[in-house]
Amino acid sequence: SMLADKLNMTPEEAERWIVNLIRNARLDAKLDSKLGHVVMGNNAVSPYQQVIEKTKSLSFRSQMLAMNIEKKLNQSGRSEAPNWATQDSGFY
Repeated sequence: SMLADKLNMTPEEAERWIVNLIRNARLDAKLDSKLGHVVMGNNAVSPYQQVIEKTKSLSFRSQMLAMNIEKKLNQSGRSEAPNWATQDSGFY
């Protein structure tokens, strides 16, 4: 009721808005209509697992990038290294 007042909505509209917010954000949460509380689930992912997932994604993307570069080189009919790979950068 307090949130409904702050949002300038009826309690039913506010409840519907909160339910849609939970669904759209894909949160692990439930709305307790009797008490008027949102109960959040504890779905915390450990930092180690987050690093593993990000690393998997980066590894896959790097592999796809390397395959695309190799495909482009083969299509252009060149088997030597690209021009940018053989240039002297001047840094030692």
